[in-house]
Amino acid sequence: MKFLNAFLLIFLMGACDMVEREKATTSPVRGTKNPSNSFEDSIQGSEIIDTSRQNIEFEDSLMSEIEASILDAENDYEYVDQLNLGSGVRINWLERHQGQKLRDGELVLIEYRLGLPDGKIIDGNNKMKMPNLPFVVGYNMQNKGWDLALSELCVGDMAKIEIPSRLAYGKKGLGTVIPPNTDNWLFIKIHGLVSADFEERGIKYWELRSGENKETSKRKIKFHMIASTKNKANIFNTYASNFPLTYTPGQKNYPKGLQQVLKKAKKGQQLFLILEPNMAYGDNGYLDLVGPNEEVFYNLKIIDVE
Repeated sequence: MKFLNAFLLIFLMGACDMVEREKATTSPVRGTKNPSNSFEDSIQGSEIIDTSRQNIEFEDSLMSEIEASILDAENDYEYVDQLNLGSGVRINWLERHQGQKLRDGELVLIEYRLGLPDGKIIDGNNKMKMPNLPFVVGYNMQNKGWDLALSELCVGDMAKIEIPSRLAYGKKGLGTVIPPNTDNWLFIKIHGLVSADFEERGIKYWELRSGENKETSKRKIKFHMIASTKNKANIFNTYASNFPLTYTPGQKNYPKGLQQVLKKAKKGQQLFLILEPNMAYGDNGYLDLVGPNEEVFYNLKIIDVE
């Protein structure tokens, strides 16, 4: 079965420094009918994490128990809090902390299961054999319902998110995986924040894989990218067209900030990049894709540097 196309980010898992918010509590409220249950730690010590930078360990999680059906979780656990958003998204907390809510432009490590109201799980980091995934809040990396819900969560929270069809895959659905007009159920755990590797003069990025550090004249950089804004997903997607782009230093048809990042590119490097308007398309925007003074998020993979 095809994974959801928006999760092309899975190959971007790599070295991350996890920094939890200072205000995140260490003793969350957890609802349970059976406190004697023990959970397998399905993500601790995974080889996916680059331990050359920092060893990262996660606490046991209910998520590791949700393998066959999302309904399994509801049989053993009670919600500790609920919130109905005006958009129609409903948040049901299984654990709720008292930290600061997640903000647009923050990268978080998430563990998740995505399912349908019949309980069937259609996707999840476990299906990808990944302990967790990096996710940038607020830039349409997934459907709009995800961003609306995450903006109400904080580090340590675990919740079931009920996303109405119109904020998920709508009338079209997703192939044979999600039928048309089907609500989505998302179980998600927010494990931690990841600090940016670079943030200066309107450029902010996380280096998820460092790539090859070798001397080259950099006459040509070949790369794949997915770009989106807060208002539009996939304004550019070279994976969908299977047609990578090429940048030659001095070329002017890319945003200034993207040019600066590509000039330093290394083969195999993988980045999440946010450009502020002054480093993106400025006052003019770009066609009907990027509005005036709008930030742009890029998911970049450097294929080759010559």
